[in-house]
Amino acid sequence: MFDITLEQGHGLATMLGVAALAIGLSAVFYRRAYGALRAVQWQALLALRIVAILIVVLLLFRPVTSYTKDRQEKRALVFLVDSSASMNIADDSSGEKRFDRARRKVTEWCEQLGGDFELHVVEFSEQANALGDATALISVAPDGKSTSLSRALEAAGQVSSANVEAVFLLSDGIDNVKGNPLRSIPRGGVVVHCVGVGSSLRGDVSYRDVQVAGMSCPPRLMLANLARITASVDAVGLGGRVVNVLLEEEGEQIGEAEITLDDRQGGQEVVFEFRPAEKGRRTYTVRVPSLAEERIEENNRRSAVADVIEPGIRVLYIEGTLRGDYGAIVNRFLQKDPDLEFCALVQTKPNVFLCRTNIEGLQLSGIPTDAETLAMFDVFILGDLDASFIQPEQQKLIVERIRNGAGLIMLGGYHSLGPGGYQGTPIGGVLPMQLGDREVGQVDDPFLPVLTPEGVRHPLFTNIEDFFPTEQGDAVIEGLPPLKGCTRVAGARPGATVLANCPTESGPMPVLAVQKVPQGRTAVFCGDTTRDWQQAMRAQDQDPVFLRFWGQMVRWLAGRSESVGTEMNVVARTDKPYYDPGEKIEITAVVRDSEGEGTADAKVVARIKGPDDLQEQVALSAGSGSAGHYGATFEPKTAGTYEILVEAALAAQTDQTDPIAVEVGRPYLEYEKLDLNDTLLEEIAKATGGRYVPLTTADHLIDRLDRSMKESREFIQTKLYWPPGLWILFVSCLTAEWVLRKRFQLR
Repeated sequence: MFDITLEQGHGLATMLGVAALAIGLSAVFYRRAYGALRAVQWQALLALRIVAILIVVLLLFRPVTSYTKDRQEKRALVFLVDSSASMNIADDSSGEKRFDRARRKVTEWCEQLGGDFELHVVEFSEQANALGDATALISVAPDGKSTSLSRALEAAGQVSSANVEAVFLLSDGIDNVKGNPLRSIPRGGVVVHCVGVGSSLRGDVSYRDVQVAGMSCPPRLMLANLARITASVDAVGLGGRVVNVLLEEEGEQIGEAEITLDDRQGGQEVVFEFRPAEKGRRTYTVRVPSLAEERIEENNRRSAVADVIEPGIRVLYIEGTLRGDYGAIVNRFLQKDPDLEFCALVQTKPNVFLCRTNIEGLQLSGIPTDAETLAMFDVFILGDLDASFIQPEQQKLIVERIRNGAGLIMLGGYHSLGPGGYQGTPIGGVLPMQLGDREVGQVDDPFLPVLTPEGVRHPLFTNIEDFFPTEQGDAVIEGLPPLKGCTRVAGARPGATVLANCPTESGPMPVLAVQKVPQGRTAVFCGDTTRDWQQAMRAQDQDPVFLRFWGQMVRWLAGRSESVGTEMNVVARTDKPYYDPGEKIEITAVVRDSEGEGTADAKVVARIKGPDDLQEQVALSAGSGSAGHYGATFEPKTAGTYEILVEAALAAQTDQTDPIAVEVGRPYLEYEKLDLNDTLLEEIAKATGGRYVPLTTADHLIDRLDRSMKESREFIQTKLYWPPGLWILFVSCLTAEWVLRKRFQLR
């Protein structure tokens, strides 16, 4: 039925009446005003005016035509075909691959149904990709690194046709991407039929297989520290066979274990222990050499990627009095060095300590009394604290931690070293100085430490040796303030290395000495306070000797070799070198300013390149904890290799890292589980009112489809006005009328 209505709500008669009245008045006006004109002239002017009036009426009343139309359209079918790598195996007697069987079946169905249905074919693995038709499956290779049934079902729900008869999901049911497929079922009551492709391998009495069913590898391994990788080896039909399980690092074998396979369901645990010898990203693979009876070899190995790094440095600083060095070391060094985590304890009254720390979850009320807490720390700094405040058992625990690889430095003071009663104590026994008794006294004259030849070459003075006098002469660079004094010692122990001396009336006295104990390192620095080194050098805008001295001291005590830089720079890392599909990548960065201190004032961004020419930028924000730390997360959409380059800008300076490569999708992820997961496919079909069938009996689902055309009634509305065009025409009419009036010499 055809109908005309007005958007403004008036009747059609009203619109026609208004138009007729306006046209009539115009005709009368032109007849009286232009009687002297020839007929063709006033008729042309009247025609232009009538057109303008009609345009105004259309714009005012906005007429719309509407009618209904009966339509017939084909119903739509959607075929979702799994193209992940697990579909590349041949697990039936014919030797045909799972994907080839599914592709052949979909092609047959499309040939049968093309005349009756609107067909949509989608191939999927970690992502879904709509194809033109079934013939496009010829060019599809089953090599997807992971499988997302959720994204396949979401793609079915996005099919443009609103008349979907059914969705056919052809898959082995292996789903290894984060997400619940049952939450991605198409809306609107769309039926999903699931067609299982593959077999339950354990149900085949002739099936023989050994697989690496699991691998536990920490994402970060500590350089030269004992590391452990655990693997799970499962076998079917091979009970009693003896096999070798190999551990490889970057393709080189570093471990081997021999096991006897059993017939029980579930894996047998194999543990490898080793010490990583090289920093960087390393790929570790657990592999069982293929056996002649095996039908599937792809699951005989499993790999993981780990970052081999030097462990972080944790410092426990214990100070007996609230003196100047405490504030300088905590505020201007420990709190500013982004590579350090620290806990600082200062005694405010006997056996009462105030705690400052940037270690999350740690809050100490006193000196630790247990080995577990002490084992958290890599370096111990003992300040002006009398030995009586550290019980002998506590001292023994600290010494044990030092002997097992930690570092210890004792600073000079009125209540440390000899004056603090450390001679003859467990801690005094591992220091590189002969301390003397409580009456050994202090040196009160200001001085600059004089470097020995060993001190000039020592990592502790890298890049700052020119600020100190040596046995050969004065400092090359002047301006370093002298120390105000130091604590006397009786001398250096045999085997210790003296790095600096204090000139005294009786000759040079060691003021800084170091030595190695079985696995750890110890040092004594007799100087009273180094606070002036920080304040004076900063005021002169010179190289921060204070930061480098303490930074390199702590790093040497912790067994590190790197020096402390004093230029703006950024370093970055990800929390793991590889990620499961659907897992977020955590990006962290550390930014130092031109003085080597961590800064929260930089603008930091990560530029990300990924598969399919992906390019994205993510801003990193400053976090809590150690100064200069930034972080952000990024969620990759597909499996593959991603390159992350982090750039930092601070004032007029910029710096960027080398690209960091991460993998999304574990190597051999698709081969970790190869059995047909009919349970999940049945759940999806049941949730939609569909059916689950194996591929061999799926034809009857096609036979039961409703091939009739779907009838529908469409309501069609057409606007009889178009404001932009009508306004242009209106202005054109008035302009033409004005031009004619001028030509006809009318006002």
